[in-house]
Amino acid sequence: MSGSRTMGLAATVFVVLAAIAWASPDPGRVTDRDTYEKSAAQVIVPDCSDLQCFRVLVPWTLGRLPGDSIVRWKAYAIVANTAAAVGVWTLCLAFGLTTRAALLASALTALGFGSLYTLHDAFTADPLMFALGPFMTSALVSNRLAAATVMGIVGVTGKEFAAAPLYAFALYEATAGRWMRALRACAAGNAAFITWALLTLTLMLGFGYSWGWNGVGSADVSNGAALALWAKRMTWRGIASAMFNEFGALYVLAPAGFALASSPMRRLVLVSLPIAAVFGYVQQPDRGLWNFHYLVTPLAALVLERAPAPLAWSVAALFAIGNLRVGAQLPIAPLAKAAIAGSLILAGAAVVMALRPSATRSARDGMAMEPAAP
Repeated sequence: MSGSRTMGLAATVFVVLAAIAWASPDPGRVTDRDTYEKSAAQVIVPDCSDLQCFRVLVPWTLGRLPGDSIVRWKAYAIVANTAAAVGVWTLCLAFGLTTRAALLASALTALGFGSLYTLHDAFTADPLMFALGPFMTSALVSNRLAAATVMGIVGVTGKEFAAAPLYAFALYEATAGRWMRALRACAAGNAAFITWALLTLTLMLGFGYSWGWNGVGSADVSNGAALALWAKRMTWRGIASAMFNEFGALYVLAPAGFALASSPMRRLVLVSLPIAAVFGYVQQPDRGLWNFHYLVTPLAALVLERAPAPLAWSVAALFAIGNLRVGAQLPIAPLAKAAIAGSLILAGAAVVMALRPSATRSARDGMAMEPAAP
């Protein structure tokens, strides 16, 4: 993709997300805003017992910028989610997908639940992680381990997820029998993990920080971590609804896309599943699993690119409208319900078309993702 087309994609996504962020109402409930604003203003918050205090990169950076707090955090969410969409485009091309599939995947990422929810509640490190996932994986696939390592080491000071793509790629290389490359990727993951551990210990021992065992959950691994606390607060209907909202129509598209994907791409998805399960356990799963959007949306795009363009973009548009409600919390409930139902129906039609023998005969042609030899 030329530089001008990349800029065009980024500019379009930025404008759309900025408009959604402006329209999204205030959460009107308790969020992590106070904790992040204290960290931004004070840098060190002595004796902090909130897990968010350990996620310092974003508040420390935004706290040094001028302007109103909500404007800075909304702008950060817009920029980071725009970067996530561009990163997915880059990753799709590294996967060997077509430009049409890459554009569809970028749109699904930009207008997915995780992206739009962080425009509604911007006081979180999540948008940064949404951007790092595809960019780090693209760098790894393109044999740029040093760049991915730097992103991982810096990123873990924002949130611990930034080490995950490095470990996933180490498993990917190991399953291909490339042991030296796997060891190097694992060492990169360890470097990121050690950075996170040193930061955590410094804040704990030097400034009295703690994980707040009572009520936080993530650190209380033996008792179900954040998953257990989240489940206790929710009804079964609420759990089902929250988990459905996470990916919506992508639940229909991605499994079929997995069948159409190249063998290397499928292997990367498979080795990432146990890592995703860990994050679904230690974080609130209806939000934490969107960190892996960069694997899900390309799979969905593999299906949509094999459907007629009007059908493919109709699915994407209805998917986006539904997420304007469940993600950005815009007051459009009746329209959103109809859009979600329509996206599921049309996604099913796209799957039927994509899995026809005539449509799948050359599905994997030209989609070799194997990195170049060092």
